[in-house]
Amino acid sequence: MTPKAGTASFPPFRSGLARALCAAGLIGLLLSGCASNRTNVPQEARIVTPSESVILPPPGGPALVKVTTTSFPNAIRQDVWLETTARSTGENKISVIRFTDKGGDGSDARLRDIPFTNVNLTEEALAAWPGSGMAVSPFYVQNDYGPFGYAIGKPANGDTCIYAWQRIDPMLKPSGAVDRGAIVIRLQMCRQRSTEQQLLEVMYRLRLNTAVFPPNKAPALIGRNSAPIRPIGVEGFAEVIPINVAPQSTNPVKAVATKPVAAPLPAGTPLVPSPGTPAAGTVIVPSPSTSTSTSTTGPVVPRPPSSGTSTSTGQ
Repeated sequence: MTPKAGTASFPPFRSGLARALCAAGLIGLLLSGCASNRTNVPQEARIVTPSESVILPPPGGPALVKVTTTSFPNAIRQDVWLETTARSTGENKISVIRFTDKGGDGSDARLRDIPFTNVNLTEEALAAWPGSGMAVSPFYVQNDYGPFGYAIGKPANGDTCIYAWQRIDPMLKPSGAVDRGAIVIRLQMCRQRSTEQQLLEVMYRLRLNTAVFPPNKAPALIGRNSAPIRPIGVEGFAEVIPINVAPQSTNPVKAVATKPVAAPLPAGTPLVPSPGTPAAGTVIVPSPSTSTSTSTTGPVVPRPPSSGTSTSTGQ
């Protein structure tokens, strides 16, 4: 068959290959579109089993008490309630949001995805633990999932409190599609007789109980993923609220006065007596004003009569 003028002819195998490539590209676009637009069935908050928790506390505690789940068209939110022995007003829990699609704009039931840069995290920390005097950490830290921030409070009741936050963003595929959305974690916990380091370690040992996409790479000058960075310097663990003064005892011990002990003198050293101590063989002369002895050293002369007293003249 002779091709028409002005048209190009291709061998049959080339045209078939072109059709296959076009079909594969269309299928890939459809799949990426479906993967990046997953819609959940909205459901109100309900209690689920601990095995359904998206995030798990570290082994050894704090113990998991209850898990509640709320489903949105574009996300799943869970509150994981933890045991508490603290005296502070508040609740020990981990809140985690897993976005399956981009955040909503507030016009429908879709959950909004608000970056931490647009959130007053200090107010959140103070609201979680009222009256605890939360202070935001200035240190850069990261766990296996990437960087996170935290605030510490040390109220007068002996508790140590932490409020931590983390956002895990996925990497973009070469096509520009994202198969899963971000994961947002918030931890609030107070414990008696605990240090900052012990509470902060919970953030390093948290584990997501779900398939995790590869998170964004950390800057090369800071660190890499799965390489935790703790606030530890040459002087040890850096506290947000350092304790420089040791707590006073409730039953203070009274100080016992001790007499100074003179150090022994070398042999041959001349002994100089104290100004108030007479040397041996010294004659002590009593002071006239302090002498009370009845003995006298001479005749006692009576005082003359006063001028205002009349005397008899023998008239």
